[in-house]
Amino acid sequence: MRRVLVTLLLAWAALPAPSRAQGAGGAPAARPAPGFPSVTLAARSIGSRRGDPPERRAHAALLVRLTDGPGGFILQGGKESVPGWIPGRARVVGYVIPCQDPAIEFTRAAGAWWGESGVRELPTRPIATFVEAGLTEARIRAIVDALNEEFRSRDYRLEGGPSSNSFVSRFLERLGRELPATGDADLPGWGWKP
Repeated sequence: MRRVLVTLLLAWAALPAPSRAQGAGGAPAARPAPGFPSVTLAARSIGSRRGDPPERRAHAALLVRLTDGPGGFILQGGKESVPGWIPGRARVVGYVIPCQDPAIEFTRAAGAWWGESGVRELPTRPIATFVEAGLTEARIRAIVDALNEEFRSRDYRLEGGPSSNSFVSRFLERLGRELPATGDADLPGWGWKP
């Protein structure tokens, strides 16, 4: 029951204030509702070994809703193996993940039990939410493609960057946003610059 309440509260908190109120909704379907598109910077633990508490170090993502209806996207970075003669080499890669409810889906972390492929639910904390007028799926994918090209030749480094958190911070910068304060969230590689 507690997990359900936490999940519902996190999903509610991730919505911008205008979407929480019941509106008259007289706008045409092609125009986004006031307060949309919205982008929420959220963080959750990077996981742990089974039996250990979740790591304090966190993984950031952007939870995007283009309208006040169902559906949206999770934008996050990850690690991709680089084929070649150096074993274990990896680079940063960004993903656009369509989903019904980004706030809930981001809590379900595949591989969060280190060394295991299963899914684990981890508490997620919204850090900042803002409205990004004019944001479209095409613009999101164009920025992700450009960042993937930028990171193509760079090795993944969790602590110093570039990392999955570096990808998220660079995406926000590409939107023209200053990086929000992350409070006590431990986001390795956050704000990394080439």
